Amino acid sequence: MGRAKTSPRPSPPGGEGGFGGAVTFRQRSILVVDDEPVVRALLTAALEPTGSRLVEAVDGSEALDVAWREHPDVVLLDVGLPKLSGIDVCRALKTSPSPPHVILITGDALAEGIETSGADSVIAKPFRPSDLVDEVERAFAVVGSGL
Repeated sequence: MGRAKTSPRPSPPGGEGGFGGAVTFRQRSILVVDDEPVVRALLTAALEPTGSRLVEAVDGSEALDVAWREHPDVVLLDVGLPKLSGIDVCRALKTSPSPPHVILITGDALAEGIETSGADSVIAKPFRPSDLVDEVERAFAVVGSGL
C-alpha cells in the first residue's frame, strides 16, 4: 500500500545542503507498479542502485492515488493490473500538467492500446535488470532536461 522506500544517496558536493548550503537537491523518485509481489521486489532491487526514492503500488487504482500524492519523476507500470489497466493508468497520468515519465512493462509489446496510451517507452518481458536501469536513467535525463 504505497510504501515508500528510500535508498541511500551520496551527499552532494559541499555537504548535505549542496554547494556551501546554497543549493538543495530533490531526490529522484520512481513509482513501481505491479500486482505480483515477487516482480515488484525484483524491480525495486534492480532500481535501488540508482539512489532514487522508490514507492510501490499493487494495482491501477492505488497507482493513481500514490502518483497524485507522491508526484514521482518516473512510473514503471505493468500493463496487466487489477482494478485499472496499466494503459488506463498511463492515460490518466498523462492528463496532468506535469506528467511523470511513464515506462510500460508488458509481456506483449503489441498489446492493444499500448501505442495510444501516451507511454514514453515500453519494456517487453523478459528483460535484463541492466536494461531496466538504462531505460530509467534515460527517463531521468529527459525529465531533468524539461522535455
